[in-house]
Amino acid sequence: MSVFSTPARLMVRPFRGYAELANADEGEGRPSVVAGLARFVFVFGAFVSLTATGRLAPIELVSGMVSFAYVPVVHAIAVAVATRSVAREVRVTRAFALYAEGYGPWYLLMLLVAGGSLFAPAPARLLASVGGWMLLVALLWGGVLTFACFRSGLALSRRRAATATALHYVIVAGLVLGYFLAAGQLLPILPR
Repeated sequence: MSVFSTPARLMVRPFRGYAELANADEGEGRPSVVAGLARFVFVFGAFVSLTATGRLAPIELVSGMVSFAYVPVVHAIAVAVATRSVAREVRVTRAFALYAEGYGPWYLLMLLVAGGSLFAPAPARLLASVGGWMLLVALLWGGVLTFACFRSGLALSRRRAATATALHYVIVAGLVLGYFLAAGQLLPILPR
């Protein structure tokens, strides 16, 4: 079984896939926090390396992995708060291990952006015309996967799964915007 088979399967059948994943026995096929984190930071590092240098350069790969390691940490915090708020009986590590398998839309987005950057004759024009739509699709598709994780993966009711999903996105947005606000990088770009 390949490293990307579970995220790909979840992208096609999120609710069924998460139900099967939640019932997986110990061992191969059972999600783990370490595997989910490692896969995400590797893919992000490869994305940074490919778009910055046009090749998979080791220095850029590692620096991309380290530089963007905060992304799954932010997601882990959001999953932990959302899970604790709606389902105290669920282990946070289990919730995040399941959640980390649902990064498929983001992997696909990074693959398409890297491919456009490498192979399009005018990558900036291509990404300016379709980048916003691709980001919107990844956000919506990711939202469905997050809801499926809480609903089918953690077996929460529709209402609790919807509440956890909404809480998750509010927390992620708050943490990211709060960071950029505290770093002084948000206010200068806002129109006055």
